[in-house]
Amino acid sequence: MNIRLLSSITCLILSVNAAIAQTTFLFEDFEDGTLPVGWTNISNATDGGWKFGNSTQLSSTYFQIPPHTLMAATNDDACNCNKADEYLITPQLDLSGATIVYLTFDAFYMAGTYQSKKEEAHIKISTNGGSTWTTVFTLPGYNGWFTYDLDLSAYAGQSNVQIAFNYKDGSGWLYGWAIDNVHLYEPVIGVDMVVSSVVVGKNDPRPVFVGFQQYLVGMPLTVMAILNNKGTVPITSFDVMWTDGTNTINETVTGISIPPLGTYTYTSSTPYLTQTGYQTIWLYISNINNGSSEISTTNNSKSYTVYGVTPNPDRKYLAEEATGTWCGWCPRGTVFMDYMTETYPEQFVGIAVHNGDPMANATYDNGVSEFPNFAGYPSVIVDRSYIIDPQELENDFISRVGNDVPVKVSVEGFYNPSTKKLEVKVTGEFLQNLSGNFRFNAVVVEDSVKGSTAGYNQANFYAGGGMGSMGGYENLPSTVPASMMVYNHVGRAILGGFLGTPNSLPTTINAGDTYSYVYQYSVPSFVKIENVHLVGMITQYISDTDNKVLNCNKGGWQLTIGVEENELPAATMMIYPNPADEQAMLRFRTTEAAEVGLEVRNHLGQLVITEKLGRISGEHLLPIKTNKLPAGTYTITLVVDGKTFSEKLFVQ
Repeated sequence: MNIRLLSSITCLILSVNAAIAQTTFLFEDFEDGTLPVGWTNISNATDGGWKFGNSTQLSSTYFQIPPHTLMAATNDDACNCNKADEYLITPQLDLSGATIVYLTFDAFYMAGTYQSKKEEAHIKISTNGGSTWTTVFTLPGYNGWFTYDLDLSAYAGQSNVQIAFNYKDGSGWLYGWAIDNVHLYEPVIGVDMVVSSVVVGKNDPRPVFVGFQQYLVGMPLTVMAILNNKGTVPITSFDVMWTDGTNTINETVTGISIPPLGTYTYTSSTPYLTQTGYQTIWLYISNINNGSSEISTTNNSKSYTVYGVTPNPDRKYLAEEATGTWCGWCPRGTVFMDYMTETYPEQFVGIAVHNGDPMANATYDNGVSEFPNFAGYPSVIVDRSYIIDPQELENDFISRVGNDVPVKVSVEGFYNPSTKKLEVKVTGEFLQNLSGNFRFNAVVVEDSVKGSTAGYNQANFYAGGGMGSMGGYENLPSTVPASMMVYNHVGRAILGGFLGTPNSLPTTINAGDTYSYVYQYSVPSFVKIENVHLVGMITQYISDTDNKVLNCNKGGWQLTIGVEENELPAATMMIYPNPADEQAMLRFRTTEAAEVGLEVRNHLGQLVITEKLGRISGEHLLPIKTNKLPAGTYTITLVVDGKTFSEKLFVQ
């Protein structure tokens, strides 16, 4: 689209971002797909600098621009060339008749870093034909398209103003910057509040996969909206109403002051409870500044659609994560595996399969690394069917957890402390008639694994925050020492081999049939039995590269019946309810008088509760106030005369 240079007598038009403009000095949406007439592109890059087109044409492997019609973009990732000081400059603009001037534009820019180099994106102004430039704004970066609003009223009244979009790659190989819908205008004097975006989702500080959001039915979601003051008057109050068409929530917001072009984040105090299927939540604002007349009310609402899935309680989701302490990207796997275990403890079954470190099991590691289309570390094999990135776990889990299953699986263990033998029993209750090669399998999984050697140090590419937040790893060093690391979901042994136990199930199975298989495991000295849980699964074997999981489950173990009193460990313990909300009860018994202490640690191994119980014996019941703990996974440890006994507690 060509430049529009309009005089003050031009009729009022509606701007791209919904503020009604009295005078538009410049509007460019790059829909012509070429350098606009009167604009200037200055670059020393071999690719020519700024280019014009759609997101597909302008993207590259590591600089993936989300769709946004046609746009202008400079792509440093694609050329890896000299973009140390690149300019896209508007024509000279006459603002001599203006008193207030606003600039609005859309941008996709991440403010990325790579190999200690950092990219920059600036808005600069010149009033002398480009001889000198003044930086008026530096973009902070955002992982998506974002609309920026700038007050350039300092340049109102001047007749020779140019605006430059200035990109610097820091003399490194960085990413790039895309822009669209550049709009310079003088606004109508008055009140104008805009709903820029509405998001309905979980309020969790950890990173989540950005995509189509699905949630389990009944899950409480947070309703949030980004509101912008597009007018010239500060906003001090407004009313909000949001509804799913059946339930409606009304709230009044007061005691605020949103300046012109300021942004306010509204968060509803009432959660939205996820309903079945597609649900559209509409949010409206009204009664701005106690009923002041607004310039435009066409921009006072927006919607967000979520999808509610009813889970099948018999369906379990097996996630076998390929990981290693040497892998700098693998903290991403740790964060999302812990997150899924904490959020969906009943149906998510996670196993961390280590490679090249002291926790590796050769049989399991080889099976994972030879899986078809294995993509490297970290990655997750889902139900032995396909591979995804750990950040995709939640959406993928929800897309599968409502599906029917041909078999219900259960697993239980019996441990003899005198022989150190663990008996693992996997049972399948079949719900459908089946024919084929079916196999049992079982995995011994250990949580709260710690080590003192260098092999337990965790490489961490998220250190420093240059790659964004990652569950706290951005605040840890590039090599996290073993003393700071606690590893969960560690696959210690796969008892049926990676492909399962041949001939452990008949080839023809009828609905209603129930079969079991028992494995024996000698618990090695480096495995703490108190931190062990079990995973059982049933697979359908087609070939060595096609052995899909029909269903799985996880379970615990108990002491073998008949063990003599003097063979019992110094203490036994049980936690209930688990998961807990307000309070959990710790039931424990010591076989003789001993000094007993309690420790509660979060998923990072940080001590959050400690208590000395004194010298006691016998059976005791101890409350743990979980309402004071953030949601997540905790390790509850009894220290009995220096010996430790631990269990996992999920706080929701």
